[in-house]
Amino acid sequence: MEIDLEVVTAYLDKLKDEEARLKFQLTAVQKEIEKEELKLSTLIEQEGVNSMNFGIYNFGWKFTTRKAFDQKLFAAEHPDLYEKYKTEKELKNFDFKINK
Repeated sequence: MEIDLEVVTAYLDKLKDEEARLKFQLTAVQKEIEKEELKLSTLIEQEGVNSMNFGIYNFGWKFTTRKAFDQKLFAAEHPDLYEKYKTEKELKNFDFKINK
């Protein structure tokens, strides 16, 4: 299989530009969503409730609890065990950059 580097790199360049454009658009949309959600969270706080229904919409605070292992605390209290069980991994990632 013969690969035309001009074709492949030019196409990757085009795709990377499109990816950057879409990421920019996504970030803008996410900021707008955050603004509108802030309005709704302010409303429910003013009403003194955790959630509200409006037509087909339900919005409000969802409370969750999670448990996590505190590695820093464990390392501070048991440095010998922390070092004994610490592992190291080498990752292999393909990288394509455009030098401009």
